[in-house]
Parts: sequence; C-alpha cells; structure tokens
Amino acid sequence: MRKHKIVGALCQLFFLMLLYTNATAQSTAKDIKVSKIYSDENYNAFTSLIKFKGKFYCAFRAGEKHVHGKDGIIKIIASKDGKVWKEVDQIVLNGFDLRDPKLSVTPNGLIMATMGGSIYEGKTLLGGIPHIAFSNEEGTKFSNPQPINLEKGLKGKFDWLWSLTWFQGAGYGGLYSREEIGDGKNKTTIKLVKTTNGVDYSLLSNLEIEGNPNESTIRFNDKGEAIMLIRRENGNKRAYLGHSYPPYTKWTFTESPYFIGGPDFVSVGKEQYIGGGRINREYTGLLSFNKNGNFKEVLKLPSNSDSSYPGFVFENDTLYMSYYSSHETEKTSIYFAEIPLRELNQALKN
Repeated sequence: MRKHKIVGALCQLFFLMLLYTNATAQSTAKDIKVSKIYSDENYNAFTSLIKFKGKFYCAFRAGEKHVHGKDGIIKIIASKDGKVWKEVDQIVLNGFDLRDPKLSVTPNGLIMATMGGSIYEGKTLLGGIPHIAFSNEEGTKFSNPQPINLEKGLKGKFDWLWSLTWFQGAGYGGLYSREEIGDGKNKTTIKLVKTTNGVDYSLLSNLEIEGNPNESTIRFNDKGEAIMLIRRENGNKRAYLGHSYPPYTKWTFTESPYFIGGPDFVSVGKEQYIGGGRINREYTGLLSFNKNGNFKEVLKLPSNSDSSYPGFVFENDTLYMSYYSSHETEKTSIYFAEIPLRELNQALKN
C-alpha cells in the first residue's frame, strides 16, 4: 500500500523514476519501461522512430561531439520486439555532417530518411543542404544520400528540411533557412513545403513566425487538418503550435508554455496529441495537447539537459518512444520507452 502511495505522489509531480539496465528493461510499478538500446564511444543523439513491416526502426546520428569535430553519420537499427536491436545500415557522406535523421514511409512503401547536411570548416558553419535516402523494399539497405531539389527562389546558403510527414500521397515538412544579419547574429525563417516524390519540393506557405523558428513536426488528422509544432530560439523561446486547413496556405498559431527542443508528437485518439522534446532545456518530457493548445505536462523521462529529440510510434494503446540522453555516462546513449496509454491518462487526471 505504501508503495502505491509513493508512486501516486510521483505521478502528481509528473515524475516517474524509471529503472533500467544496459541489457534488459526494468518495469516500474506503473508498467512503464525504459531501456538503453544503443551506446558506444560515439556521441549518439537525435532519434527518429517508425514501424515498418512489423519491426521498429530507429535512426540517429553518431558523431564525435554534439557539434563540430568529425562529421556525423546516420545509423539505423531495427527490432521486432523493442528489446533486441540490430544495425541495419549506415548513411555516410564525405564532407557533410549528417544530422537529425527523420524516418517516414513513402506512398510506394519504402522507408525514407531525411537529414540535415551541415558543412563545416573547423568550427565555422559554411552552409547546409538537406539530404534524403531511401530503403529497399525489404528495409534492409539504404541508398546513398542525395540533396533535395528546391524550386526556384527557395534555396539558400543554409537550409534544413527537419522532418517530413506523408498524407494522401504527398509529403509535407517545415523547411527552415538561416541567414547572417551581422555582429555574429543570424535569423531563421520557416516555410511549409510539399513533395510528391521525396526529392523535389515546392513552396506552400511562408510561415510568418518571429523568434527564429527552426525544428518542426507536422501531423494530419482524419479530416485533413494540419497540426504543426515548431521550436523557437529567440524572444521568449516558447514553442508554437500551428493549425491549418487544406490547402495549408493560411495558418493560426498558439504559443505553448514551454521551450521544446527537438519537437515531435503523435495522435493518441479523440483529438488528443502526445508530444515531447527537451522541455525548457532541462530534461526530456512528454506533453499532452490538442489542436487549440491546452498544453499539460505528463511525464519526465530519465534524462538531463543534454537529451531529447524523441521519435514516437503509437499502437495497441501503447506509446513507444526513442530518445537520447547523457544522464548515465559522459557520452550520450539511445533509449527506448514503452508507455501504456492508461498511464498517460492517469497522469493527466492528477
């Protein structure tokens, strides 16, 4: 009885202490499981998670540091049960720091990986070109990365298609661009772009957002409404939640109460979304919200300030989640969480 009271108190504080080992996941009293699924001498970070032909696929960047140093590469691992993971492939491009891979499944049934392609000279950022790669039909091998094609007037010195979501045969994503404005400062703007083949992109809408918007994820409901969660780096730095109807040229935005780094989210039914990222630059957390906002913090994951960039899969009333963190060791590791929907709903009631 005392144990249940303790767990209930922790839920009210929106914090669950999750136990785990490197080899196997340990279940908490509330049936939430977290396990370390990849760790080595590299700085492993910035994850994405999908389900493809019955397997979980997790992609992440492996590099020497968070930024600078040896150029990063993309690693892709897969698992049937979320417990035993094996490496599928690596995506490497000489002269480019490949970053933040995001996985999606194309209309013709291939895994597509989008990734940033940063170009450095020492610690100086010279430019950025978004790249993509496609799997074979079995999901066992990926093509060499290739740059995306942006329609005339879109391409800049530094561009980043941070993620891509497919809906009714087309892919949609937030393309953010960075320009220097003097005194060592820069400004970023974000645009909604569209593709039908994953390679060629056209402009749908300029998203007039202040505060240096950058990383973003877009989702669609059954009615075709678009919801977009966007990180901001200036001003009060609180993330924006965008809402739009087809053809997605006009948007309304709601300010969240949080800074959200590496934002991703997924629908869990009844117009409820669960999302997460690095909350207020302190830890990896989960948030509940709807298309109008109404944000509420639900859960803190075992993490620290150098963590986040989650990926989500929701099926069978369970939220599966990948993320990275460095709370255990000096180098960052990749983690996998299994969170029953009933636990999220219970936390929302407290």
